[in-house]
Amino acid sequence: MSDLAKIKRVDIPKGARAICVSDIHGELDLFKKLLCKAKFDASDVLILLGDLYSKGSQSHETVKFCMELSEKPNVHVLKGNCDWSGESYLSAREAQWLGDLPHIIDSDDFVFVHAGLTSNNLQDQQSATCMKHDNFMELAPVFDKWVVTGHWPVNNYCHEIHCCNPIVNEKKRVIAIDGGNVLNFSGQLNAFIIEDGRFSHVHVDNLPMIVVSESQEESGGSISVAYLDRFVEILEDGEQLCRIRHLQTGKILTVPKSLIWEEGDGNICCVSATDYHLPCAAGDSVSLVQAFPDRILAKANGVLGWINTGGRLGYKARCCQGERT
Repeated sequence: MSDLAKIKRVDIPKGARAICVSDIHGELDLFKKLLCKAKFDASDVLILLGDLYSKGSQSHETVKFCMELSEKPNVHVLKGNCDWSGESYLSAREAQWLGDLPHIIDSDDFVFVHAGLTSNNLQDQQSATCMKHDNFMELAPVFDKWVVTGHWPVNNYCHEIHCCNPIVNEKKRVIAIDGGNVLNFSGQLNAFIIEDGRFSHVHVDNLPMIVVSESQEESGGSISVAYLDRFVEILEDGEQLCRIRHLQTGKILTVPKSLIWEEGDGNICCVSATDYHLPCAAGDSVSLVQAFPDRILAKANGVLGWINTGGRLGYKARCCQGERT
């Protein structure tokens, strides 16, 4: 059997919206909420960039829903590295459908792929690379068409401010849309929307909303600890919060203890940690990620950061887990 990628040609009608979603990871309810927020209808083209299931709580239901959705002529689905057909709960029809999914969708101005490409020549792409190409945006060449990808959560490209929104790299013509849903404790599910050459997005997550009681200015000199630069040293080991030194930059910051783990080689790791303080005004609504006695970790418009509370908010700490790749 050939290892070359399977390519599907899709024509996006002039004036139609192309709505792109990646890495649903078995979160069917969240996916349905996203389609509703994006106001998806029969006039749109919906492209699912793979990793439909695995890791989330509704994997089988998500496969069934996406398979039924793909029967519509305006819905197209790609295969991701998590979309293999060996799960015991899949029917023979579902397994066959997953196995037959293409690795690349090609259109006039855009190429869609789960993880990445090695060149502009689509005919030479290996299926394995299309499904798993870590750190693609930083390794990618310059493409002739826009290449839209998922797989690698966008916050892995963030080294200053942690953000879960899609990233548009105009120089390389690469667009990364994976908001870290399920994999990241503050992650979200993004819908990247292409309409007449214009880009926009909407997102949803499962985080509770709170209202900010006092205004706060944005902090400067921030850092976001990304996966490839995850190695840290613990300076102070607290019950809920730890003070660490980031080995790559030498910066010292306070992080939730739940984001720290030890790898098998003894290295201490931490991802998605930040010292950034969100700018906010009294009355603003933000997503609550985790609460502590004198501060909260929150997300506003896809951006993660701290809000000082001085102990005025009585929210119980929300359990979170660091990202694993």
